[in-house]
Amino acid sequence: MKTLNKNIRREFKMSLGRFLSVSALLMLGVFILIGLNVTGPNMRRTAQTAYDKSNLADAKIIASSNLNQSDQKFLKNLKQIKQLNFGFSKDVLIKHSQHALRTESVPTSLSKMTLTKGHRPRTTQQIVLSDNLRGKYHLNESINLTGTKKDTASGLKNKSFKIVGFVNSTEYLKKDNIGNTTAGTGQLYGFAYLKKQAFSADNPNFARLSFKNVSGNAYSKKYENKVSNIVESIQPKLNQQNKKQIAKLRSKINRKLSPGNKKIKISAAKLSLAKSTLQTKQAQLSTQIKQAEVTGNNTALTQLSSQEAQLNNQSKILKSEESAFLKSKNKLQQVQDKKKQLNNMTLTIQGRNDYNEGYNNYGEDAQRIDSLGKSFPAFFFLIAILVSFTTMRRMVEEKRIEMGTLRALGYSKAEVMREFIVYSFLAALLGTILGSILGLITLPRIIFNAYTANFTFTKLQLNLHPWYIVLSFLLAFLSTVLSSWLASRKELKTDPAQLMLPKPPAGGSRILLEKINFIWHHLNFSYKVTARNLFRYKGRMLMTIVGVAGATALMITGFGIKDSLNTIVERQFGHISQYDIITAYNPDESTQNINRAKNVVRNSNNVKRFNGAYFENIYATRNNDYAREDISLTVSKNSQQLNHYIKLQDYQSHKALKLSNNGAIISQKLANLQNVTVGGKIKIHETDGTTHKIKIARITTMYAGHYIYMNQAYYQKVFNQKYQANAYLVSLKKNSKEQVNNFAAKFNRQEAAVQTIQSQETKSTITNILSNLNNLILVLVLSASLLSLVVLYTLTNINISERVRELSTLKVLGFYPNEVLMYIYRETNILTGIGIVLGLGFGYAFHGYIMKLLPPATAMVAPGLSWSNPIISVILMIIFSLVVMMMMNQKIKNIDMLEALKSVD
Repeated sequence: MKTLNKNIRREFKMSLGRFLSVSALLMLGVFILIGLNVTGPNMRRTAQTAYDKSNLADAKIIASSNLNQSDQKFLKNLKQIKQLNFGFSKDVLIKHSQHALRTESVPTSLSKMTLTKGHRPRTTQQIVLSDNLRGKYHLNESINLTGTKKDTASGLKNKSFKIVGFVNSTEYLKKDNIGNTTAGTGQLYGFAYLKKQAFSADNPNFARLSFKNVSGNAYSKKYENKVSNIVESIQPKLNQQNKKQIAKLRSKINRKLSPGNKKIKISAAKLSLAKSTLQTKQAQLSTQIKQAEVTGNNTALTQLSSQEAQLNNQSKILKSEESAFLKSKNKLQQVQDKKKQLNNMTLTIQGRNDYNEGYNNYGEDAQRIDSLGKSFPAFFFLIAILVSFTTMRRMVEEKRIEMGTLRALGYSKAEVMREFIVYSFLAALLGTILGSILGLITLPRIIFNAYTANFTFTKLQLNLHPWYIVLSFLLAFLSTVLSSWLASRKELKTDPAQLMLPKPPAGGSRILLEKINFIWHHLNFSYKVTARNLFRYKGRMLMTIVGVAGATALMITGFGIKDSLNTIVERQFGHISQYDIITAYNPDESTQNINRAKNVVRNSNNVKRFNGAYFENIYATRNNDYAREDISLTVSKNSQQLNHYIKLQDYQSHKALKLSNNGAIISQKLANLQNVTVGGKIKIHETDGTTHKIKIARITTMYAGHYIYMNQAYYQKVFNQKYQANAYLVSLKKNSKEQVNNFAAKFNRQEAAVQTIQSQETKSTITNILSNLNNLILVLVLSASLLSLVVLYTLTNINISERVRELSTLKVLGFYPNEVLMYIYRETNILTGIGIVLGLGFGYAFHGYIMKLLPPATAMVAPGLSWSNPIISVILMIIFSLVVMMMMNQKIKNIDMLEALKSVD
C-alpha cells in the first residue's frame, strides 16, 4: 500500500502540469455554470430583502386630481386590500433651475424610506432629499421650491425648506433615471419627503396598497401573476367610481353654470342696450353741439356741455360695468374649462412593474443573466468535459506498462485503478472547489456591480446554492473519474503479460493524399509524417478540432453580443428616429393655454421642423405571462410628414412604408413578443384598462422601444372617437442635451403641457442597459479566452506526452530543435486552423441563438456579425497557439532522450 501511495505522489509530481490543466478546465466550467446561474437568484434575493424591509407596496392607486372622502371610503371597502396608506404628492421645481423634484408625504407602513444620513422631517418646514442629491445639497441647507407652471402655486404651504436628511426608497431604485414628470426637462432630478401637513391640498392624491393572499417572492410568476390579476380586477371598479365622481362634479358645475349663464345673458343684453342708448344720445348731442356752434347760441352750448359731461360720466359707469361683466364672463369660462377637463380625470391602479420603473428594470436585468445561464455554461462546460475526459483516458493509456507491472506483482485490479481514481477525483474536487468559490462569490459580485451601478442596491446577498455545487461536481466527476475508471477497466481486462508490452500500433493504411501522386511526391518527409499522423490519431484530431472550434465560437459569441448590442443605439437613433423631442399638450385645456403651448414650438428659433400628431401611452399584455409591453401610439394625418421624423421600413424588404386606412404599422419586437404577423390582430389597453383590437397592416424595423403607428382614418375606426392632435414631433437645429433640456423646460412651464419625451433620454436609458451587459460580456470573453488557452495547452501536452519516443528518436537522429518542435506543432497548427474555421460557423449560429434570449424586452438587435468579431477571435486563437507553442518548446527541449528510448525495455 505504501508503494502505491508513493507511486500516486510521484505521478502528481511528474505530471503536475496535466493535473493543473484538467483542474483549470473544470474550474472554468464550474465558474461559469455556477456564476451565471446563481447571480440572477442572488440579485432577486437581495431585492426581496430590501422590499421586505421597506414593506414595498404591491400597487399604487393614482388620481389625476385627488381622492375625496367618497373615494377613500370606496377604496377601504375593496376586499382584496390588506393595507391601505393614503399620501400626498406634488412635482415642483427647484427655484432658479430646470430641475424637477417629486415631493411626497412621508410613508407610514408601506414603501418606508431608508435614511442614509440625518433624520426624518419633524416640522412642516423640514425636508429629506433622495440620496442621489447628497453632495449637491447638504444637511441644514435651505432649498427653495416653486410651482411647475407659470403663475401657479407649488402645492406646498411653504416655499423654503430646511434639509434634515437623505434617504433611499425601494419605489425609486435607480439613481439617475428616477422617472418622468410634466415639470422641468421632463425627467425627475430627485425625490423628497415632507410631513403631510406641508401640502396645501385637503385630500390625498394617491394610495399605496398591499394585497391579501399574495405569496411568492418578487419577480416570481406566482407573485406577479397574482398581483396582475388583482390589479386587472380592481381597475374596472375604479373606472366606475371615477365616472360617478365625474358625474357629481359635472352636475355641481352645471348647477353653477346654469344661473351663471342666465346672469351673463341678462347682463350682456342690458350692457348692449345701455351701450346702444348711450351711443344714440352721444350722436344726438354731437349734432346739437355742431348746430349751436354754427348759430353761436352760447346759452345752448352751455346746456349741451352739461349734458355731455353727464353722458361721459354714464360712459365711465358703463365701462366699469362692462369690465365687471368681462370678469364674470371669464370666471364662468374657467368653470366651463373645468367642466371640459373633467374628461381628463383618471383613477388608475398600477402594480410594481408599472409605478416603479426601477423594479421592472432590475427584474429584467436578473432575467437576462438567467437567460445566459441557461445557454452559455452548457457550451462552455461541454468543451471542458470533452477535453478532461480525453486527458484522463490518455493518461491511463500512457500507464499501460506500469499497470501490467503492478498486476504482475500481485496487486488487485482495484488497487491498480486507485492511482487513476485518486488522481482524477482530486482534479475534479480541486476544479469544483475553486470554480465554486469563484462562481459563488467573484462572478456574481462582478455582474452585480456592473448591473447595479445605476441602482441603489449596494451589497449583493450571497447564497450557497448547494444544488449547483453538487451538479458541478457530478459533471466534473463524470468527466474525470468515470473516464479514468472506464479506461483502466478496459486495459485491465488484458493479461498482465500483454500489458507489460507496448500497445501494438494500429495497422497502417494509405491515406487519401497518398493516392494523389502529384501532391504526395512533392511533399518532404516532415509533411508526409504530419499527414499520416493526422489520420492515424483520429480521436486526438477530433478533440483538438472540437476544443478549438468551441473556444473560438465562445469568443465570437462574446464579441458578437457586445457588437450587436452596441449597434442598437446607432441604428435606432441614427437612422430611424429623426426627431429630438415629442411635446404633448392637453387638448381639453382652454384655447388660450393651448395656443401658448403651441407657440413655444411654432415661434422657437431653434426649431428646424415640427409636425402635429396624436400621441398616447398604451400597453399590451402577453398570454399566460405577467409581463407587459409599454407602447407609444402615434397617429399622423399622412405618411409623408411622419417620414421626416420616423423612418418606417418593412422589416423584411426594408422598403419605405405608408400608413393604411385598414390597419396599423407596429414595431418588429412588439410583433415578436405578441406572436403576431401581418394580417393578425393585437389587443391593446389604454391606461384606464379600456381595450381595443388593432389589425396589423405592416411590421416595421425598430431596434429600441415598442411603437404603433396609424393614420387618422384608422384611429377613428378603432377608437371610435374623433381625431384630435395633442402633440408635436419636433426636430431642433441645435440638439445638444442642454439645448433640448432648455426647450423641454420652456414647454413644460405652459399650463397645457402634459409631457415631453426626449429621444436623448431614451437613448441614454438604453445605453445604460447595454453598458451593463458589456461588462458582463467582458467577463465571458475573458473566460472563453482562458478556456481556449487551457484547451490548447492540454491537448498539445497530451500529444507530446504520447509521442515522447518519436521526439527522442528525432533528436537522436540529429533533427534541429525547430524541426522537432514543428514535427508536433505542424499538426497542431493544421488542426487549430480547421477548428478556427469550424468555430466561425458555430460562433455565428450560437451568437444568433444567444441574441434571441439576451436583449432587453424593449430592444432588438440586427442579425449577423461584423467582420471585426471573427478577425479578433482568430487573432486571439493564433496568439494563444503561439504562447502554448513556446511553452511546449521548453518541454520538448527538456525531454530525457535516454529515459524515453529505454522506457519499454
